[in-house]
Amino acid sequence: MKILLISGHGAGDPGAAATIDGTYYQESQEARRVTAALKPLLQKYADVDIYPTSRNAFYDVCNGVLGNYANIGSYDYVLEVHFNAFTPQYADGQTKGVECYVTNSEAGTTVEQLICQHISQVGMQNRGVKRYDWSVIYNVKLYGVSSALLEVCFIDDPDDMHVYTQNFDSIVSAIAKGVVEGFELGSIKMEDESKPNEDKNEEEEDDMTVYKTLEDVPEWARPTVEKLIEKKYLVGEGEGVLNLEHNMLRGLVINNNAGLYD
Repeated sequence: MKILLISGHGAGDPGAAATIDGTYYQESQEARRVTAALKPLLQKYADVDIYPTSRNAFYDVCNGVLGNYANIGSYDYVLEVHFNAFTPQYADGQTKGVECYVTNSEAGTTVEQLICQHISQVGMQNRGVKRYDWSVIYNVKLYGVSSALLEVCFIDDPDDMHVYTQNFDSIVSAIAKGVVEGFELGSIKMEDESKPNEDKNEEEEDDMTVYKTLEDVPEWARPTVEKLIEKKYLVGEGEGVLNLEHNMLRGLVINNNAGLYD
C-alpha cells in the first residue's frame, strides 16, 4: 500500500493560530510536526511519502499544479492534516475535539471513523466523520484515490491544546492505528495505551452553527463565500447545499482578508 501525507497550509500561509498559556501555535507548523512523526509509524506497514513541506497543497490545487509535486494517481490513500479553530480562547474544561472529512464521492469512512475513535481515547471529543468537498481532497479523489482531511483538534482551544501537547505521541499513534486497522495492514499499539488518561471525559458535541445554503450565510461572510463559489474553490455538496460550520466560515473569511484567494 502507498500513502501520501499532506501538511495543511504553509508557503507563507500559517493557517489558524493562537497563543495558549504563553506559547504561540501555528497550524502549518503543527501539521508538519504531525506528519513528520506519523510517517515513520506508518512506514512499518506501507510505503509513505510526505507532500513537499515547502509547498501549500491548496495553492497548488488552485494553480493546477498539484500533480507536479506528487504522482497522486500512484497512491492508495491521501491524508491531509489540519488543525481546527473556533476562537473562544478560554478553558471551559471541555475539549472541542477531533473530526475527519471525506468527499461526497468517498465510498466508505471506516479508516476515518477509527482515526477519530482512537484520538478520542486520548481525551479528545469525537466530532465524527463528515462529508465535504474540500479543495485538496476533492482534487485527489478526481484521480480515483481515497482521501481524507483530518482536523486533529482546535488549535485555539486551551483544553484541546492541553491534551494535544501532553499526549502528542499518543495522538500520532492513534492516527497511525486508525489507518493501519482500517486498511487491515496489521496491528499497532498506541503510545501509553495501557495508561489511564486523566483528561478523558464524555463531553457532548458543541452546538455549532451550520449554514446550509448561501442565503443562510451571514452578511459579513457572504462576499467571501460568493467569491469562492465563483472561482470554484468551494464546491459544497451540490444543488446549492454548503453546510458550512461557523468555524470553517471564519477561517475562509480570514484567508480571504489576507488575500489568499485573489
